[in-house]
Amino acid sequence: MRSMTPKPRRVRPAALAAAAVAAIALAGCAGPGEPAPEITGTPSTYSGVEELRDAFVAAGGECPEWAPIETGDYDADAGRCDDRTVIAVYRDPAQLAEAIERATALMTETHLLAGPDWLINTPDPHHYVEALGGTVISG
Repeated sequence: MRSMTPKPRRVRPAALAAAAVAAIALAGCAGPGEPAPEITGTPSTYSGVEELRDAFVAAGGECPEWAPIETGDYDADAGRCDDRTVIAVYRDPAQLAEAIERATALMTETHLLAGPDWLINTPDPHHYVEALGGTVISG
Protein backbone atom coordinates (compact mmCIF):
# COMPACT_ATOMS: atom_id res chain seq x y z
CA MET A 1 0.00 0.00 0.00
CA ARG A 2 1.33 3.44 -0.95
CA SER A 3 1.78 6.06 1.69
CA MET A 4 -0.43 9.14 1.39
CA THR A 5 2.36 11.32 2.71
CA PRO A 6 3.86 13.42 -0.10
CA LYS A 7 7.56 13.17 -0.77
CA PRO A 8 9.57 16.16 0.43
CA ARG A 9 10.59 18.57 -2.33
CA ARG A 10 14.26 19.18 -2.91
CA VAL A 11 15.35 22.76 -2.55
CA ARG A 12 18.38 23.85 -4.51
CA PRO A 13 21.14 25.50 -2.44
CA ALA A 14 20.92 28.67 -4.55
CA ALA A 15 17.18 28.98 -3.89
CA LEU A 16 17.74 28.36 -0.19
CA ALA A 17 20.47 31.00 -0.06
CA ALA A 18 18.30 33.52 -1.88
CA ALA A 19 15.48 32.89 0.60
CA ALA A 20 17.94 33.34 3.47
CA VAL A 21 19.10 36.68 2.05
CA ALA A 22 15.52 37.88 1.79
CA ALA A 23 14.66 36.68 5.29
CA ILE A 24 17.71 38.34 6.85
CA ALA A 25 17.15 41.52 4.89
CA LEU A 26 13.53 41.76 5.90
CA ALA A 27 14.02 40.65 9.50
CA GLY A 28 16.79 43.16 10.05
CA CYS A 29 14.52 46.09 9.22
CA ALA A 30 11.40 45.63 11.26
CA GLY A 31 11.31 46.60 14.88
CA PRO A 32 9.01 45.09 17.49
CA GLY A 33 5.42 45.45 16.33
CA GLU A 34 6.43 46.94 12.97
CA PRO A 35 5.48 45.22 9.72
CA ALA A 36 8.37 43.81 7.69
CA PRO A 37 9.21 45.97 4.69
CA GLU A 38 8.26 44.72 1.26
CA ILE A 39 10.54 44.15 -1.70
CA THR A 40 10.57 47.52 -3.35
CA GLY A 41 11.87 46.74 -6.83
CA THR A 42 12.14 44.07 -9.47
CA PRO A 43 15.00 41.67 -8.68
CA SER A 44 17.94 42.21 -11.00
CA THR A 45 21.43 40.83 -11.39
CA TYR A 46 24.64 42.39 -12.64
CA SER A 47 27.62 40.63 -14.21
CA GLY A 48 30.15 42.57 -12.17
CA VAL A 49 30.74 45.48 -9.86
CA GLU A 50 31.59 47.88 -12.70
CA GLU A 51 28.28 47.12 -14.44
CA LEU A 52 26.41 47.75 -11.18
CA ARG A 53 28.41 50.96 -10.61
CA ASP A 54 27.55 52.17 -14.12
CA ALA A 55 23.85 51.35 -13.57
CA PHE A 56 23.98 53.23 -10.24
CA VAL A 57 25.44 56.30 -11.97
CA ALA A 58 22.92 56.04 -14.83
CA ALA A 59 20.17 55.99 -12.18
CA GLY A 60 21.43 59.31 -10.80
CA GLY A 61 23.95 58.09 -8.25
CA GLU A 62 27.26 59.85 -7.85
CA CYS A 63 30.56 58.00 -8.10
CA PRO A 64 33.27 60.66 -8.36
CA GLU A 65 36.23 58.66 -7.05
CA TRP A 66 35.84 54.97 -7.94
CA ALA A 67 38.36 52.82 -6.11
CA PRO A 68 38.29 49.01 -5.93
CA ILE A 69 38.41 47.73 -2.34
CA GLU A 70 39.53 44.48 -0.77
CA THR A 71 36.58 42.42 0.45
CA GLY A 72 38.47 40.40 3.03
CA ASP A 73 36.96 36.96 3.47
CA TYR A 74 34.03 37.65 1.14
CA ASP A 75 34.01 36.25 -2.41
CA ALA A 76 32.93 39.53 -3.96
CA ASP A 77 34.07 42.36 -6.18
CA ALA A 78 33.65 45.74 -4.52
CA GLY A 79 34.50 49.37 -4.84
CA ARG A 80 34.00 52.70 -3.16
CA CYS A 81 32.54 55.74 -4.91
CA ASP A 82 33.26 58.05 -1.99
CA ASP A 83 33.24 57.91 1.80
CA ARG A 84 29.47 57.25 1.83
CA THR A 85 28.84 54.81 -1.05
CA VAL A 86 30.17 51.26 -1.41
CA ILE A 87 29.07 48.85 -4.15
CA ALA A 88 29.63 45.07 -4.16
CA VAL A 89 28.67 42.04 -6.24
CA TYR A 90 28.86 38.68 -4.43
CA ARG A 91 29.48 35.28 -5.98
CA ASP A 92 28.04 33.47 -2.95
CA PRO A 93 24.50 34.43 -1.82
CA ALA A 94 25.22 33.18 1.70
CA GLN A 95 28.04 35.71 1.99
CA LEU A 96 25.70 38.45 0.81
CA ALA A 97 23.29 37.46 3.58
CA GLU A 98 26.14 37.58 6.10
CA ALA A 99 27.23 41.03 4.88
CA ILE A 100 23.67 42.34 5.24
CA GLU A 101 23.38 40.86 8.72
CA ARG A 102 26.69 42.40 9.79
CA ALA A 103 25.78 45.81 8.35
CA THR A 104 22.40 45.91 10.09
CA ALA A 105 23.96 44.84 13.40
CA LEU A 106 26.28 47.86 13.47
CA MET A 107 25.58 50.59 15.99
CA THR A 108 25.40 53.15 13.17
CA GLU A 109 22.48 53.87 10.88
CA THR A 110 22.46 51.58 7.84
CA HIS A 111 21.06 52.34 4.39
CA LEU A 112 21.37 49.52 1.87
CA LEU A 113 19.93 48.51 -1.46
CA ALA A 114 20.28 44.75 -1.89
CA GLY A 115 19.65 42.54 -4.89
CA PRO A 116 19.98 38.79 -5.35
CA ASP A 117 23.79 38.98 -5.67
CA TRP A 118 24.68 42.60 -4.94
CA LEU A 119 24.65 45.32 -2.33
CA ILE A 120 24.91 49.10 -2.42
CA ASN A 121 25.57 50.98 0.80
CA THR A 122 24.41 54.55 0.11
CA PRO A 123 22.66 57.23 2.14
CA ASP A 124 19.52 57.27 -0.04
CA PRO A 125 18.94 53.76 -1.48
CA HIS A 126 15.24 54.38 -2.13
CA HIS A 127 16.19 56.77 -4.96
CA TYR A 128 17.60 53.86 -7.00
CA VAL A 129 15.03 51.10 -6.50
CA GLU A 130 13.04 51.78 -9.64
CA ALA A 131 16.12 51.76 -11.90
CA LEU A 132 18.16 49.03 -10.18
CA GLY A 133 15.61 46.82 -8.46
CA GLY A 134 16.36 45.29 -5.10
CA THR A 135 15.21 45.78 -1.53
CA VAL A 136 15.80 48.84 0.64
CA ILE A 137 17.22 47.90 4.02
CA SER A 138 17.48 50.61 6.66
CA GLY A 139 18.28 50.17 10.27
